[in-house]
Amino acid sequence: MEIEIKDFEESDREKLRQIYLEVRQTNFNWLDQESFRLSSFDKDTEGEYILVAKVDNEIVGFTSLWLKDNFIHHLYISKPFQRKGIGTELLNRVIEKLGSNVSLKCLIKNELGINFYLKHGWQPIGKGRSIEGEYISFKY
Repeated sequence: MEIEIKDFEESDREKLRQIYLEVRQTNFNWLDQESFRLSSFDKDTEGEYILVAKVDNEIVGFTSLWLKDNFIHHLYISKPFQRKGIGTELLNRVIEKLGSNVSLKCLIKNELGINFYLKHGWQPIGKGRSIEGEYISFKY
């Protein structure tokens, strides 16, 4: 399986909307499902730099970055492609682009996410609370 990481193009938007909605519905089941919309991707990534992951020319995931703060805002992989190294490839590309001073937040109830970041050498540096729940701040 060859993973390609590329910069976002406008033609990627519809598929990324679908992935964002799908993953939020399946992985964030403690949140109000009624609030999830296809259009949420547009609002939630506005002004961010987006990297897109493709496998066999199919879009399978993305990460969005707030470059000003070296902050990973989102990292989502379509369910059938999770645990295949795609998230790792996206993280590697982010670190190549931003260096080692990168941060992110992960909701405490997102145990798969927390384990993923810990496995990849991210260090917890604090906790906080957002409208979606408690989170852990990580630094690389």
